[in-house]
Amino acid sequence: MSRKLFGWFAPKRGEDVLVMVEKHLELTKNAVVSLHEMVEHAAECNLEGCKTSFLDLSRMEMEADELRRSMVEELTKSEMFPEERDDLMELVRAVDWIADWSKEAGRILNSIPFEKAPDEIKTETLNMVKADVDCVIVLTKAIKALPKDPLKALSLADEVEMLEETVDDLYGEIRHSFVTLDFPEFSTGSLILLNEFFDAIETVADWCENTADIVRAIAVRRS
Repeated sequence: MSRKLFGWFAPKRGEDVLVMVEKHLELTKNAVVSLHEMVEHAAECNLEGCKTSFLDLSRMEMEADELRRSMVEELTKSEMFPEERDDLMELVRAVDWIADWSKEAGRILNSIPFEKAPDEIKTETLNMVKADVDCVIVLTKAIKALPKDPLKALSLADEVEMLEETVDDLYGEIRHSFVTLDFPEFSTGSLILLNEFFDAIETVADWCENTADIVRAIAVRRS
């Protein structure tokens, strides 16, 4: 990937960092997928499956965080041009926030009786997280398109933005349900956390869009 993903870099500079970028991106995508699986298990009251998915999510977020720190250290001593280094650091930091907010959503989900939520809330939550998965998958394609087809990267970045708007629409729907439905088995504290859970899911998509903006800026310079 070091010569495919960021092919505009000189081939002898920063190869170790670029391999790390590939792994970091994959870990982040899988973290969002694990969040979706966790929500599915929680909705079905599958406590064991929910626990397993959260452990997977936590592991991937931790590995992504460790990789980000290693990349920053490697970048400080690499022979890349300053603009190359800045592009990579900005991109990796933005991607890292996607994994961070996925873990935050999972952490909150562990603290609430989601299985007791109304079915409408469960369905709308699953729709939101599935849209997050779609966002990060298209974002991954956009980043991979940068070196060989900047115009395609631009188009995919636009698609990420549209998917983020879909998440915003779903967020609006779930907030409406939140204030109109009854939650007889939720304490006040659980309701507060449930609202924060929705916020975290929405923020995952926000950071996909933020990262797509960085992809767009790089693609414009490349096209």
